[in-house]
Amino acid sequence: MAAHCTASTPTQCAPCGGDYFTALWNYLPRCLYCSNFCNSNQEVETECSPTTNRVCRCRQGFYRLDDFCIRHTECGPGHGVQTTGTSERDTVCQKCSDDSFSSSSSALDSCVKHQECANGKIKLLHGSAYQDAMCGTCEDLANGSETFRTFLSGFFSMQKMRLGKLKRFVYKYISTSAEEGCIGDATPLKQRGSLLDQIKGWLSTSPEQELRKLPQMLKDCQLSSTAEKLEARLNEIKQQSPNCSLSLTAN
Repeated sequence: MAAHCTASTPTQCAPCGGDYFTALWNYLPRCLYCSNFCNSNQEVETECSPTTNRVCRCRQGFYRLDDFCIRHTECGPGHGVQTTGTSERDTVCQKCSDDSFSSSSSALDSCVKHQECANGKIKLLHGSAYQDAMCGTCEDLANGSETFRTFLSGFFSMQKMRLGKLKRFVYKYISTSAEEGCIGDATPLKQRGSLLDQIKGWLSTSPEQELRKLPQMLKDCQLSSTAEKLEARLNEIKQQSPNCSLSLTAN
């Protein structure tokens, strides 16, 4: 308002300048400052104008919770996105069904259906909520190809092994810095994921003849149940291909 009305003149109004506004009819002596500023987790939805204050919203990947913008929850391995998050709502996750999987954490990806084996290939490993099914042939395993190493890596990922026994295996056969053999209580490798990563690295580089000894190596570190499951799975695969030359032990 530039001037109040008088007995002979009406109220005199003036337009708001840059960065100032009034949203309603008023008798204010000056326009209001556009005081809303968007922080690093926000973006401008409506810019300041003569009739509106600046309006902020959570930027992509964040949602509003009270007066804060929080990053959308990521659905972890074994879970997929059921409902994608918005600027006002968090991600909704769901556990992958028996025929689907998710191997990574994501705020965008849904569970993916396990692959179906075709073109003469059989299912070497059944899928889980955490990894896809693996297709191939018995001869792929018998020939010691990359398929054999991938099979063993996938097999290990699906096993529920006690942390202490995993350490035992790593310290006995893999870790070059371990000084306590199968016991290995002094090692800094505490997390299951780190141990499995070491095992997978070993599987990818070890000579094939060494990998053929894996069932006995597992038994030597009190992982007999895992060894028996591996032998049983390899036997099942061989039975599906009677002429396959797959051997369960090193020659």
